Amino acid sequence: MNKKISSLILILMCTLVLAACSTGTTNLSQGKSPEQIVEESFAKWYGLKSYDMDMVMTMKFSVGEEVLDMSMTGKGAVFQNPIKMKMVMEANIPGMDQKMTLEQYVVQNKQKMAIYQNIENNWQKIIFDDPAMTEKMYMDPKDNLKLFMDHLVSAEILGEEKIGEKDTLKIKLVASGDIFDQIFQETAGNTLGVGNGLINPDVFSQIGDMVYTIWVDKVTLDTLKCQMDLSENMRNLGKALAEDPKLPLEIKDIFSDAEIFMEYTILNQNSAQDFTIPEEAMNAPEVELPTA
Repeated sequence: MNKKISSLILILMCTLVLAACSTGTTNLSQGKSPEQIVEESFAKWYGLKSYDMDMVMTMKFSVGEEVLDMSMTGKGAVFQNPIKMKMVMEANIPGMDQKMTLEQYVVQNKQKMAIYQNIENNWQKIIFDDPAMTEKMYMDPKDNLKLFMDHLVSAEILGEEKIGEKDTLKIKLVASGDIFDQIFQETAGNTLGVGNGLINPDVFSQIGDMVYTIWVDKVTLDTLKCQMDLSENMRNLGKALAEDPKLPLEIKDIFSDAEIFMEYTILNQNSAQDFTIPEEAMNAPEVELPTA
């Protein structure tokens, strides 16, 4: 698979993937609709000062008879308002016998956003220092919640499950794919290849509805786990991309049998361990972003 195709896949995954504590004995879910539970749980999540996250992502694509496995696992610490995040991930890379380790830091406020990443012992950084663009990319948690709830099509309680010692409600959510249109109009579209001619933003209107499954603590309404199966969405996206004459014809074949599945677990609400960005990351060479 050539570098252009590999880069496009990573851009699209970052896009989709763009891209995320009270205690007591009262059952806060009692007498509430699934939509109310979801809204209150997400509001609480977005209101956290910090949390840890475990992530598993399955990414498989077919090229002819070859299956490309780009799956990854990772652990992260997230601090909100302003955003400061650390992720350490291990990824399968086609053609490599060993997994690749990726260490990434993100620091963001309304004036500037910086991404530092270490791939195979090579540090690089990306700085977004255009105040107007950065302000658009910076989304207040309350706005993030409103964006999701405005596009929520349905919420259904599937049952109850135990996660560790906690009793949870398993809830299926369906969100309209139109959410991507608004995201790219108001946030980071230009930084992900949308707006510089690489990807036509109209293709995201064909992605279809997004299906999520979340597990909510019945007592506290904490969101404990989320799952997303994006396989059908990626196949829809591949069909749309295949109609763009500027993109390689292999795109449709790559996404026609795509398997994209994500699961992340939220841990240590409001008690994630703080971290500092390594000096070698701060001093790394800056990667220039493509311009329109």
